Amino acid sequence: MADIIKLVPLGGLDEDGRDCYVLEINDSIFVLDCGAALPDKTIPGIDFLLPNANYLIQNKHRIAGYFITHGHSENMSGLKYFYDMAPAPVYATKHTIEIMEDQARSIKFKVKFNWVEVLPTDKRTVAGRTVHFFQTCHNASQSYGLAIETDRGNIVYTGDFIVDYSQTYKDYLFDLKTLNFLSEKETFLLLAESKRSGRSGYCAPKHRLFPLIEKYFKDSNKRIFIDCFWQNTYRITEILQLCRMYRKKIYFYNQYTNLVMRNTYLKINPNSIKPEDIVSTEDLLRVREQDLVILLLGRGQDLYKEIAAISKGANEDKRIVLGPKDIFINCALATPTLETLATRSVDSLYRTGCEMVWIKSKDLISMHACQDDLKFFLSLLKPKFYLPVRGSFRNLMENAKLAVGMNIGLNHMNTFIIDNGMQIIFDATSRPQIIPNEVNQIPIEPVLVDGKGISKVGEEVIKDRRKLGIDGVVVVAATVSLSKKEIIAGPDCQMRGFVYVKEAEPLLKSISNIFVEEVMTALNLGKTDFEETKELIKDRAKKFIRRENGRDPEFMPIVIAVE
Repeated sequence: MADIIKLVPLGGLDEDGRDCYVLEINDSIFVLDCGAALPDKTIPGIDFLLPNANYLIQNKHRIAGYFITHGHSENMSGLKYFYDMAPAPVYATKHTIEIMEDQARSIKFKVKFNWVEVLPTDKRTVAGRTVHFFQTCHNASQSYGLAIETDRGNIVYTGDFIVDYSQTYKDYLFDLKTLNFLSEKETFLLLAESKRSGRSGYCAPKHRLFPLIEKYFKDSNKRIFIDCFWQNTYRITEILQLCRMYRKKIYFYNQYTNLVMRNTYLKINPNSIKPEDIVSTEDLLRVREQDLVILLLGRGQDLYKEIAAISKGANEDKRIVLGPKDIFINCALATPTLETLATRSVDSLYRTGCEMVWIKSKDLISMHACQDDLKFFLSLLKPKFYLPVRGSFRNLMENAKLAVGMNIGLNHMNTFIIDNGMQIIFDATSRPQIIPNEVNQIPIEPVLVDGKGISKVGEEVIKDRRKLGIDGVVVVAATVSLSKKEIIAGPDCQMRGFVYVKEAEPLLKSISNIFVEEVMTALNLGKTDFEETKELIKDRAKKFIRRENGRDPEFMPIVIAVE
């Protein structure tokens, strides 16, 4: 009997991040990536969104392994939050392992992974099946895709990749040899990323920063500032190579120094930079400015806030001041959720008078498969079934249309566009079954990370936060004596983000009167529990406020009862 195969995406479809694809072959579960996503402005106070792991926790005894393709947050950052509840071997390369360990330590998160270190190109037996790992060229060091053998053919997951035959950095090589080997066997199902599927041509060579900024290292006598996201190790490698080539000393500005230097370069890429090229904090002022490169590494909004602080002179290290004798090269290209903050930080840089080099997204594109990259994989493997993953619905559709238009046997019957939580099942029947996620049979609601742990807040709290950001808050408090049946302190009415208090005295007085009326009514009735009273106050006050000025602030009545 042929293998029964089921695929359930828990995240990564119609969104940017949270990649998590659950592949079930008979009784074994293979989890392909487990990442996080950044929130947009509609979810205030939340740091990350994670895949909902309830399905994995319920089936933890069947998990054969987690396969983390590379060290980017959208692929790896979700696992640590639920791993203790659904442990299994984690297959990852050396760089990915060290990044995940350091990321957990940096937030004091105690988790003990069962690591299985693999090479970017490798072969392992997992749950009685051969798993082929093939190195991909991506902007994370030692990234891989994988192929799992079944009796129906290989199931191939590309991970994030581009096709680049001219790559010289060994940790970013494109493993064409293994892919040619895999192409000799039937590919039953191919999962390929979609993030840049709407862009024509190949990604290469527009992913390279080197030719865009080399002239500033070669010809300029100014001190160079340059920013970069800390997870974009390919781009950092290019910067360090330029420093080495033009004999520049490099100073790592912020907290990500130890993480990147210890893990990515001094251990894994010792030829990219030497310890003597790195300037310590103590020696910063001993290096000639024209010989110095200051590298700012960071994560998302933290990096842009750091840039804004330096440009305004609000940074902690007062030895570093931006001015006309400096060059600032901005190559940390903003994601859609960070564009406003990024634009403001760049604008503040122009005010310093420094020479500003703003790399545009049209000149430097992220290392994700464009149309010709995808065509290469599709034409080489010629899958029987095809599932676009990783990207917005538009990206998924563009990927699917591209595949169907190649005339390699793919059509609307064997190319799938599905949502998170839906199931594709290949069993003894002649056609695959696509099962909707009715009544939330498989929980897919994002898990929210608020601070250093999984948030306990629900949709109601998120709604309250949105309301606070738009309409503000009104708080009215008083202390009452139960024995005297009177208010002995207050009421005190405070407003934040609602109206200018000095111009709102009549409004404050009316709100306070409503509060006093309801509290005194409750006291005269001999009530000692004021929960119902507070709801009445809240209802009356909110209706009054809406009638007076059309606003709908969060309203918080507080009654403190004493004997």
